[in-house]
Amino acid sequence: MPFYTEKSGKKLYYDDRGNGEVMIFIHPPGMGRKVFIMQHSLAREFRVIFPDLSGNGDSEVISHAPDVSMYAREIVQLLDHLRLEKAIIVGYSCGGMVAQEFALTFPGRTKAVILAGGFPKVATGGLRFEFLGGMYWVEKSPETLAKLLSHSHFKNMEIKRELNEHMAKSDPEAWYTYYKHALSFDCSRRLGELSMPLLLVYGNKEFWINEHAKYYRKCPDVKLEVIEHAYHQSPATHFDRFNAALVRFVHEKA
Repeated sequence: MPFYTEKSGKKLYYDDRGNGEVMIFIHPPGMGRKVFIMQHSLAREFRVIFPDLSGNGDSEVISHAPDVSMYAREIVQLLDHLRLEKAIIVGYSCGGMVAQEFALTFPGRTKAVILAGGFPKVATGGLRFEFLGGMYWVEKSPETLAKLLSHSHFKNMEIKRELNEHMAKSDPEAWYTYYKHALSFDCSRRLGELSMPLLLVYGNKEFWINEHAKYYRKCPDVKLEVIEHAYHQSPATHFDRFNAALVRFVHEKA
């Protein structure tokens, strides 16, 4: 369903399912809300909300040069639209940067933060290579990148096709700039300000990303979960263990 942003009047789309503790899921560049299709089952216990950030998926383009802080403000507008005071903010991959910026800028609206393969900055060569590769393919062939990402996340052909078609709607310029601005984003020095409960979930095989876990030692209330035999795409490929980790954390902390 859509809502209209206050200043631009553009339509942003989101899915809203279930009741209970509110969890908002923030996607990586270009992927849109369909990447969280395996988290829909969490609606049995919680209220789960999946927005398409502007320029991604079904949402209209507000700016061809979006940055992390702009997307954090979009989440605030979504909370205001739904008349929600607080939410648990879940960020996957680069979407975790938006989640962290949201929590740091609007701590009063943040009940807890959950990062799937999260990082406060791009601090390893492997992760930088992934960002630059994404930017290259968005410029050369966004259709190819959509196919590659949908294939790496899902085996089910129907789900894979649904994600691929959803990503094809993303605006390539906004998609590229989401990558570009996130590549230079750095909130590592502010992590001590994250006073709310924080859950880090990593796949044990994504060493070039889970190396970033060391930056979160300064956070006062942080929990680490490692999913065995998983790479970066654990919300999709190992959704059963990922979802179970979220449920445990919410019951313990939120």
